[in-house]
Amino acid sequence: MRPNALVLIFNKLGDKLLAQKGEDKSTGLIFYRLFGGGIEFGETSLMAIRREIREELGFSIKNENLLKVIENVFEYNSKKNHEITFLYKGEISEEEFYKKKLIPILDKKNKYAEWVSVSDVKQGKAVLFPKESVNFIDIL
Repeated sequence: MRPNALVLIFNKLGDKLLAQKGEDKSTGLIFYRLFGGGIEFGETSLMAIRREIREELGFSIKNENLLKVIENVFEYNSKKNHEITFLYKGEISEEEFYKKKLIPILDKKNKYAEWVSVSDVKQGKAVLFPKESVNFIDIL
């Protein structure tokens, strides 16, 4: 089991959210995952989300608001996983990042953060993980 912190970041119009595209190799499912990551020992979930976003995307977030704590048991690449997720909503501090179509993920070669259509997520055309985060995409 691992604790983590993830953040919903919407564009200025509120019609797109920032996520990373992924694929479950065992099922072929293409999905999107919110940004953030593991909480280190001695770190609060808020500290973790700020650190992870800075490390992964190179910007700061502001106006963070804890939305929910989600217990998530799931299978990924044929392996069972169990995580406790602190789900936040936040905004990008550096305005220029809102203008970028793709944002390089600094700790993953040739991987990018992308703006995913909220409408596609709501309609099930784009799968968002953790699944329960979909319930919060109308919260701007």
